[in-house]
Amino acid sequence: MSGAAAITALRDAKPWPEAILMPSAAGLGARLDGRTPADLRDSAQGLADACLSAARFLSADAVWISALAPDGGADFDADFLHDTATRAIAAARNGGLGVVVELRGPLARASAAGGDLDPALKKVKPEVIAEFEAIAKLRPDIIVLAEPVASAEQAESRALVRLYGALKRLAEHYDILKGMCPSLPGMTGPTAPDLAFAHGPASGSTGRAHAIAPNWNAAGPFAGSVAAAGEEARQNGVSLIVSGDTGLTGEHEPHLSRDAVQGMRESA
Repeated sequence: MSGAAAITALRDAKPWPEAILMPSAAGLGARLDGRTPADLRDSAQGLADACLSAARFLSADAVWISALAPDGGADFDADFLHDTATRAIAAARNGGLGVVVELRGPLARASAAGGDLDPALKKVKPEVIAEFEAIAKLRPDIIVLAEPVASAEQAESRALVRLYGALKRLAEHYDILKGMCPSLPGMTGPTAPDLAFAHGPASGSTGRAHAIAPNWNAAGPFAGSVAAAGEEARQNGVSLIVSGDTGLTGEHEPHLSRDAVQGMRESA
């Protein structure tokens, strides 16, 4: 079964029989390529290679490209990320992998800008839409907005909801799926994301998929988490997505993460 076929099932809202693996693992990929996470700032090709190396090493279904730098420093800038995504998408397509691009979301950017939320959203809106559309034109399978956990007051912001709706319409125009990590509480209707990715220990769910982000370098707990979540996904008639970066920063021995994936497959 290929990653591309699993992504097609997600797009068609058809349950996939196995866990769909989408690790955010640039740090792991850097180690596999003999680099440090900080080295990935030097070259878009180096970052693309690291993301692809990790996906192949873990037999993932999709390569995950993130603007959130694995060394914990400032986000990659828009042009650098666009260059990286261009290179990684071409290679992923040739290898039968799906492609996920993660961007810092509007709530995160508005919070960083400071001040009251609605004026801050107005300030960051043009760059948010421009970057989202520039990536969408590359035709990845999924664009994920990485956000902080919203407060009750932030979740009620009509300006924020309208901006999410505008991004959702852009995704639909380019025939890609829009994901969020995490989604706003109670998001429904046309502004709701297609996919809600797990945030820390909390899972995410939509009508297409149930998502978890377990520890990728702990074989027993990893297999147990996937098995339990897989049963929940089957009961709800949706696919299971396994994502996240826990254990994938490059600080642990790479074989531990691959052992975890192998143990999951053997226990399925």
